[in-house]
Amino acid sequence: MAAPHPKPTRERAWCSARGGLRWSGKYRRLSGGSAPSCARPRRRSPTSVTDGTEHIEPAVVREWVAETVRTLGQARARIDRANVFPVADADTGTNLFLTVTEGARTVGEVPDGAPVDAVLLAFARGALIGARGNSGVILSEFLRGFAGATTVADEPVGSLRVATRLEAAARSSSAAVAVPVAGTILTAADGAAVAARVAADAGAGLSGVVLAARTGAHDAMLRSPRELDVLSRAGVLDAGAFGLVLVLDALCRALGAVADDVADLADTADLTCTTDTTELAVLADLGAPDAAGEGPGTDCPLSVADGTMSPMTSPLASGLAGAAPAEPVPVGIDGEFEVMLVVDGTDGTGAPAPSPPLADALRAALAQVGDSVVVVGEGVWQAHVHTDDPARAVQAARTAAGDARLRQVCVRHLATQVAARGLADDLHGHAVPTAEVPEHGVVAITSAPGLVPDLARSGAVVLLTTDQAPTPGEVLRVAVDTGARRVAVLPGSEVAADVAREAGGLVGPGAGDLRGLEVLDAPTDLHVVAALAAAALGSVDDVVALMRATLDDVRAVQVPADGAFVRPALEGLLRADDEVLTVLPGRRVDPVVIDVVAGIARQRVPGIEVVVLDSGRDHADLELGAE
Repeated sequence: MAAPHPKPTRERAWCSARGGLRWSGKYRRLSGGSAPSCARPRRRSPTSVTDGTEHIEPAVVREWVAETVRTLGQARARIDRANVFPVADADTGTNLFLTVTEGARTVGEVPDGAPVDAVLLAFARGALIGARGNSGVILSEFLRGFAGATTVADEPVGSLRVATRLEAAARSSSAAVAVPVAGTILTAADGAAVAARVAADAGAGLSGVVLAARTGAHDAMLRSPRELDVLSRAGVLDAGAFGLVLVLDALCRALGAVADDVADLADTADLTCTTDTTELAVLADLGAPDAAGEGPGTDCPLSVADGTMSPMTSPLASGLAGAAPAEPVPVGIDGEFEVMLVVDGTDGTGAPAPSPPLADALRAALAQVGDSVVVVGEGVWQAHVHTDDPARAVQAARTAAGDARLRQVCVRHLATQVAARGLADDLHGHAVPTAEVPEHGVVAITSAPGLVPDLARSGAVVLLTTDQAPTPGEVLRVAVDTGARRVAVLPGSEVAADVAREAGGLVGPGAGDLRGLEVLDAPTDLHVVAALAAAALGSVDDVVALMRATLDDVRAVQVPADGAFVRPALEGLLRADDEVLTVLPGRRVDPVVIDVVAGIARQRVPGIEVVVLDSGRDHADLELGAE
C-alpha cells in the first residue's frame, strides 16, 4: 500500500496547484523523483497578467483567442483521426477549429480599449453562431458560460473568479446537452472546474488556477476510455476532451504560465506540452491508481500526439485494455442526418426580443425526434441534433421557437460524410476515418423541406432556407462544411445564386480547407434535383462537368394546380425526345391533379418516366421539370 499523502499545507497546496493538483508524496510515488519547488509564482509582466490585482487583461484574452485558433489548427488532423463518438466522421478537430475561428473573427471586430468581458463575450458569440458539430456547439457554450458568469461584488478578482467562471462554463455545457455522456468534453470541463476550484481555495494565483484547470481536463481525458466503452474498444481518447485540453493550454500560454509548468510536469513525467508542435504527450504511469483509487494497471505510457492511445514504446500493445480488440469497431451513427440551425430571438438589431427562454423547449422538442441534442445560447440559439427525419426536426424547432426566426439550417448525411473522409485500418485492425480532405464538394440550397433527405443522401451539404433568404456568410458556412477544397453550389433560386456569388468573394483565411466556390446555373429546385441525380452516375473527378451538362438540358416551370394552367404549361414544356418529367407539388395539391399531369405527359411523350417528389411546402402550386 502506498504511503499516505502528507497533510496538505498552504505551501504544499500552492505547489500542488502549480504542478497539477498533485501532492509531493504523489509526485514521488508516480515518478520516483522529488517534488517540485514550492516557491510562489514570480510576478508576471503587466502585458499578460497583473499579479497585484490578479486579473486578466483584454490583451490576454485576444492572445488566448489567437493561440486557441493556432493550436487547434495545428492539432485538427490528429483530433479528427481520434473522432469515434458520437459518430466516427473524422471531423471533431475541424469542427472545433472552425468554431473558434468564427469566434476569433468576431473578436477582431471588437474595438481596441473594450473591457475584458466584452472581448470574452464576442469570442463566445462568434463561436456560437459559427459552431460546428456536437463538440463545437458544446465548446461554444463552454466559452459563453466562462464569459457570462457573474461573481459577487466583494469576491477577489483573479484566481477565485476564474475558478467560478470555469464552474459556470462546465455547468452550462452540461445543461446544454439533452443526454450528457461521461468520458467526453463534458467530463473534461468538469475536471477543469473541480481542479481550478481546489487550487483557488488552496490559495493558488491566477496562473496556478489555470494550470490546474488544464491538468484537471487532461486527467479527465485520460480516463475517457474507462468511462465511454466505444473509446475503449476503438483504442482512442475522446477527441472533444482533447480539444478542450488544448483550449485551456492556449490560455496558459496567453498568461505566460507555460514555461514554469512544462518544467514541473516534465520532471514528474505527467505531461509534456511541446511549444512548437502543440502536441500533448501523455507520459502518465497508468499503473498507479487515479484519484478515485482505480487504475487499469499497465506500465505502458500512452501518447495522444497523434490523437490516439497508441503506446509510445510499442506499436503492438493496445493501451488501456492490455490487448487489441478481437473485432473491428463499427462506425456508429445515432441518426442518419445531422441538422444544425440557428433560432434568432432578437428584434433584428441584435437586441434580445421580449420572449421567454427557448433553450429548454428546443432541447425537449428535438429530443423527441433524434439524439445528440445540444442547444446553446441566449437570445440567439444554436441547435444540433442527429435524426432520421430532418423535416420533422426543423418543424419541431419551428414550433418550439414560436415567434423567433429560424435561419442557417444546415443538413448533412452522416454516412456520406464518413465515406467522403474514407476509412482505413489502424494498428489494431479498427476501421477508422482517415481525415483525408476531399477535392470536390457540393452545396444544395433549397426551400423544399421534403427534398432535403435525398439531396443530402446524394452527398450535398444542404442549406434549407426557411424564414428568410440565405446570407453570404451562411452559404460560405455550408461550403466549408463540405470539408472539400473546391465546392460547386446549386442555388435553387436566382436570389440564392446572387448570394452564393457574394459568398465566393469571402473565401480566404478562416474558411477551413475551402479554396474556391463555383455557382452553377440551377435556378429552381428541380434543377438542383436533376444535377445531383446526374452527379451520382459519374466519378468524383467529372462530377461538376456532369452537373453542368445536365443543367443545360433541364427546363422547368411553376404553375398553379389548376387544369386551365397545367395543360398549356405541359404542352409548352415537353419535347418528343424528353425522357423524364419531374413533378414537385405543394402539399395542398390534390392527388387527382398529379394523376392528370402524368396522363397528359404520357399522351404527349409515350414512354416518358414521371417522377413525383414531395416538396414539403405548404402551397398549392406545381413545379414541373423536363429533361
